[in-house]
Amino acid sequence: MLLGVFTTIYIMTLAMQMMVPYIVRETIVFGVTVPDQHIKHLALAKLKKQYVQLVGGSGIVFLIIMLMCYNRLASSESTQSIVLLSCLFSMLTVSMVLYWINHHKVSTLKRQEQWGVNIKQVRAVDLTARSRDAMIPWTFFAVPIGIAVFLIIYTLLHYDLMPNDIAVHWGPSGEADAWRNKTYFTAISLPLVMLMMQCMMWGITDSIKRSAIKLAVNRKAESLEDQLKTRKYMSWKILLMSYALTILLTVLQLSNIYPSMIVGYKLLPVFILFLAVVLGSLFIYILKKRKHRVRYEDNVDSQVMDVDEDRYWKGGLIYMNRQDPSVFVEKRFGVGWTMNLANPRGYIVIGLPFLLLLLISIFSL
Repeated sequence: MLLGVFTTIYIMTLAMQMMVPYIVRETIVFGVTVPDQHIKHLALAKLKKQYVQLVGGSGIVFLIIMLMCYNRLASSESTQSIVLLSCLFSMLTVSMVLYWINHHKVSTLKRQEQWGVNIKQVRAVDLTARSRDAMIPWTFFAVPIGIAVFLIIYTLLHYDLMPNDIAVHWGPSGEADAWRNKTYFTAISLPLVMLMMQCMMWGITDSIKRSAIKLAVNRKAESLEDQLKTRKYMSWKILLMSYALTILLTVLQLSNIYPSMIVGYKLLPVFILFLAVVLGSLFIYILKKRKHRVRYEDNVDSQVMDVDEDRYWKGGLIYMNRQDPSVFVEKRFGVGWTMNLANPRGYIVIGLPFLLLLLISIFSL
């Protein structure tokens, strides 16, 4: 069961990594801004193709190694998990190394051929865009937050029913494999974690909703549609993850209050359901993103281009722009959004809940 679940995760992750160059904006190639007038450069198409081939080839090799080593070298469940995770992270490491190599090549090509030097940079704006934004409202996140609060109160009211040893970790099979002595804090630590994570996901969604809607100056209508759809699908993805996490952690907490729930492998289907929702929503988001991506049939014959923001991106991955009020922006390489590290509000949305999660984990263990 563990091998089947992990193999599915591995294959989906590999497929996503291979699709990345064809998901992000066509004017962003390996984290580098490419003017519309040069997006069909033959060297760019070649680099993308080579990246897909190398990531796919190395990913298949690591998959074969994973399958061969799983039964031959792994004698325990923990060792098997280490083998599986090692192969997954090896594949991701290869893809990241290839990204850095290609990022350097595109940056060098752009500098040598002086792309955009004599082209006017313009920032496109649509004042009606906000009224058409269809992201999930914050009220949808009130339900999981309310469940977390209710679960804390319910646990305190049923504290006497809980065993002296409380499960704090569950293995790949769905069975508890680590326990701690019962205290009021350890009893509510799991719903506290759930509450912090729910607040974090609500904060991320709200911040994305407040972020700037960035349009392509030479493809205003198409890029607006892409932006509105992308934001909508991302909010739905986060909401699904929020509800899936609520179900998972609620079941785990109830299993601490009512230990008969954890007999055998009864919790395994809940873990599988959670993974299916998380990976499924992510994969659907990628497909939708690919569908609505602005497409260019040829180089654009125009005297203007989008504002080149390469100076705000470190390596095309880390975004730092004090002039941008957005807390989150779309990734230049990868799936989803990344934080503007120069915006202090981001540290409240992400940093504060993460710090509280860390403190809860330390004191509950």
